[in-house]
Amino acid sequence: MSIVKKYLVYFFIIFFIIICLELLLRIYSNFSNVKFINDNRYSQIFKVYNQGKIFKSYKNFFLYEKNLDQKRYLNFYFDKKNSVLKKIWDYKFSTNNYGLVQKFDLNKEKKSLLFLGDSFTEGQGAEPWINDLGESYKGLQIINGGIQGTGFKQFENLENYFSNIFKIQKTVVIFISSDLRRGIVQANNNKCLKNFSKCSNRNYLLGIPDDINFDIESFVLKNIKIKSETNLIKKMKYLIRDMYLYNYMRTIINTFRLKNDKTIKVNLNAILSLKSKYEKDIIFIRINDPNEIMFKKISYETRLINNFFKKNNIKYHFCDMNNDLELFHKFDYHPNQLGYRNLRECVLTILNANY
Repeated sequence: MSIVKKYLVYFFIIFFIIICLELLLRIYSNFSNVKFINDNRYSQIFKVYNQGKIFKSYKNFFLYEKNLDQKRYLNFYFDKKNSVLKKIWDYKFSTNNYGLVQKFDLNKEKKSLLFLGDSFTEGQGAEPWINDLGESYKGLQIINGGIQGTGFKQFENLENYFSNIFKIQKTVVIFISSDLRRGIVQANNNKCLKNFSKCSNRNYLLGIPDDINFDIESFVLKNIKIKSETNLIKKMKYLIRDMYLYNYMRTIINTFRLKNDKTIKVNLNAILSLKSKYEKDIIFIRINDPNEIMFKKISYETRLINNFFKKNNIKYHFCDMNNDLELFHKFDYHPNQLGYRNLRECVLTILNANY
């Protein structure tokens, strides 16, 4: 047998094994009622706001515009297979005098409790849950520093900014494990967001007029014509993400793939920096991730966080969200109203036990 034929035989054997494992995992997942979540869904999710300027960028973080009043915010998922648009959520939010998603204005002279975190802390997916804690907790003014899409380094950047304005006495960092892989992000007010007439099928962030008679779903469908991906590398990336084999082995794969990831190292250093600054006056709370609930096992990022916190003698608390995917929106997997109620109760229990 020639060398070429030999390698071809090996290739087809490996290919056959992969196909068999993939089929077996699909059967097992269906039998075990494992619902499937992967990052491909982000290319089919579209955010819609009442048109206008929503975000305000700074050097290494972003906030919302100040004093936004009852801005309508919708989220849609486009089911390409059935060509159907599915609404995930539709609610209104306001921002305060510092551009934070919070109905209470802030006074820089008051001693404060700062919450840091991503969209789960901000409260994206329902009316902000931190509002239900009131204006203060045990005499400390509450600041909702949760900003969508951010990671630990951006939490630190935001803390540096606000600690120069407010008298921050205590801090609560609320996170999901995937925050560990997030770099610095900015949110831009594109032309479509500022004026709905400027929208095209290139936009994932759309603006709509404040008109109760405006046909939002038809407008969104018109502007989200999803084209077939022609880039071979991206096609392969999407294909791999859809494989059950990849998702079940993701923790193992990431153990090698992300071993020397620079963004992870920066975020881990940000955790140490925040802990060093606040010492006993900081609480870390991890929220259960929908992917971990689905697969019933921890991710590479959670394993890394567990080891890091243990190595550095830092305690963190855990909100398990009842290990229930029903507490999350379908398709997008932010907590729904019941999920945020569960999160609020968990966070309040932790606060009462530690502050």
